[in-house]
Amino acid sequence: MGRRLVEKGVEVELILSSPATRAFATAEVIAEELDYPWDGIVAEERLYEADAEGMLTVIEDQDNWIDHLMVVGHNPGLTALANLLSRSYLENVPTCGVVELAYSVDRWMEIAEARPVQFAFDYPKRRRE
Repeated sequence: MGRRLVEKGVEVELILSSPATRAFATAEVIAEELDYPWDGIVAEERLYEADAEGMLTVIEDQDNWIDHLMVVGHNPGLTALANLLSRSYLENVPTCGVVELAYSVDRWMEIAEARPVQFAFDYPKRRRE
């Protein structure tokens, strides 16, 4: 998935990860592919077992100078968050699934009320066109 993100030209200024071993290891693998420094990955305790609203709170708390944020966490919270923010219905965001959302807002506090201007969903077993 990291290679697919590189191919798409994805930029990341901050990676937040659940401190859980598997989630953090996933963040490290993706960070390596994106040439993002491992020591820049932030282990965010609030992401561990968080529901959609808890994850949204973590996102809304980020500094507004950050334009490109990646969150690595757990289900069912991640799928619920993806559905909440995308205004779509995804049955499940599988392990290492990636939901990309872009917004035309100035502050992270605004994304819950805004509609995304871009939405993409990819996962390891998805057939590439």
